[in-house]
Amino acid sequence: MFGKGLYQEEEALLREILRTIDKNLDYTAKEGEGSRFSLHVKLRNHEGDISLDLEELKAARADMIKKHQIRQKIKARCDHLDKSRYGADVLGLAPAKLLRASPKPEPTMQRGFGRTPRR
Repeated sequence: MFGKGLYQEEEALLREILRTIDKNLDYTAKEGEGSRFSLHVKLRNHEGDISLDLEELKAARADMIKKHQIRQKIKARCDHLDKSRYGADVLGLAPAKLLRASPKPEPTMQRGFGRTPRR
């Protein structure tokens, strides 16, 4: 699947990262210029490309922070592809997340019209 520049360990790491995002995610990797490569992802008939650095992927084998950064970059692109999750939102994904995370108004207790409870 990968070209001559990507080794088996990096391929296994990339597969592991992608499977934590979505099990149904199809992907192919294409060589780019220098140490960069392009990752083409397909999710429910939506496609997108992500440009990654091979050196960052090699460093991610030992460093969990690098691994998490790569995962977040791929996940952000995959979230844009998954329209069933957000629906047809006119504002975009960032405002939709902010609105969903905003505090909800608390329901107020309704009391009777001037009545006091009996003891």
